[in-house]
Amino acid sequence: MPYHVWMHDAQPTRPLPSYDEALREVLKHVSTLGDERVPLGGALDRVLSQDIVADRDQPPFDRSAMDGYAVRSGEVTADSSHKVVATIPAGAAPDPSHDLSRGVARIATGSSVPGAYDAVIPVEQAQEDQDGNHVRFSIEQVKPGACIHQRGADAKAGQVLIASGTMLGPRHVGIAASVGAVDIPVIRKPSVSLVTTGDEVRPPATPTDGLTPQQIRNSNGPMIDALLRGLGVELMDHVHVVDDEQATLAAAREALGKSDLVVTVGGISAGRRDFLPWAWGELGLDTIVKGVAIQPGKPVFVAQPKDEPGKLVVGLPGNPVSVLATAHLFVWPVIRAMVGLPPALPWRRVWLSQETQPNPRREVFRSVRLIGDTRDQVEVIHWHGSGDLAHTSQADGFVRLPAQAEPLQPGTAVRFLPMIGGAL
Repeated sequence: MPYHVWMHDAQPTRPLPSYDEALREVLKHVSTLGDERVPLGGALDRVLSQDIVADRDQPPFDRSAMDGYAVRSGEVTADSSHKVVATIPAGAAPDPSHDLSRGVARIATGSSVPGAYDAVIPVEQAQEDQDGNHVRFSIEQVKPGACIHQRGADAKAGQVLIASGTMLGPRHVGIAASVGAVDIPVIRKPSVSLVTTGDEVRPPATPTDGLTPQQIRNSNGPMIDALLRGLGVELMDHVHVVDDEQATLAAAREALGKSDLVVTVGGISAGRRDFLPWAWGELGLDTIVKGVAIQPGKPVFVAQPKDEPGKLVVGLPGNPVSVLATAHLFVWPVIRAMVGLPPALPWRRVWLSQETQPNPRREVFRSVRLIGDTRDQVEVIHWHGSGDLAHTSQADGFVRLPAQAEPLQPGTAVRFLPMIGGAL
């Protein structure tokens, strides 16, 4: 069933979707962005938008795999002496004046093996005479093709070496360089604006004596900025807006006008001063999700402009642990989908190390430490609710606890999601 809860919907009692249901609905509204070209040096961690193919056979010639001697296999016998008629360095052809048919050739690793030879004997199995003009081999025979990396053995000209949709690592950069691909087609990164809200929130640099007991510093803005950087995305703009209707509308309009993705923090719950849902309605957005049956993060809000399906708004709650959790659960897969990656997150199975109390009505996402030699057990970190960011200091990630009344016993298998920038 769809889980759209429209701005004008007058049925607040509609059951909230589960996390999986909400995320599926959100991802239906996410489009992969267009592409752009970047220089080879800027391609790391970018998603390739077109195949990279071999411009010629790899290797492009029969290549010596060893320092040694190029020989004709049928002429090699134990302790027979062979005249050294040429030396072939890497990157060069033998002197055409040398008659290769009259003997063997010294050859370096990576050198092109002339057609006159069909094998290479490593230098460790050879002994040159004192005059340096003759060599004997300590083997009775050599097979054709020995120690030769055959032309085209790795790839043929035109063969796809890196498929579109690949996130490029150092090895891919090296492969691209090897085929002369220096202008790399990649999916464009999303432009992201952040809007934080709240009369009580002050800049992080505010001195202690500049805060009233009712005020707090803005930890959510820098945290989201750092999380986005961990995903390879630069935050384009961060605006903090007080709890004012018109100020909220203006900030929402500006952020939407210049961004592919707008992330908001706070201002989305049911309070009389939570103006963001109203502002998005005024700007003509359709609500995709309004509330999810999870803890923390129940008020998550996602919307999209009717006439700009490439844009998306993801509203996160205001409490910092809720922000951290829901940014992982929703912003992370949205960004992956926008840049052309599979949106699935790297969940894995772990086991609880202690009895843990879940929530009977909502799935719970709790901060945990990985323990044990194999780091496949987790210790749920004690917390004081979604405002307690300090308890996440030693966390490696989140576990997903099912909605149930009965305590979960030690040894129960649960799913674990590493925090961005945390341990695997």
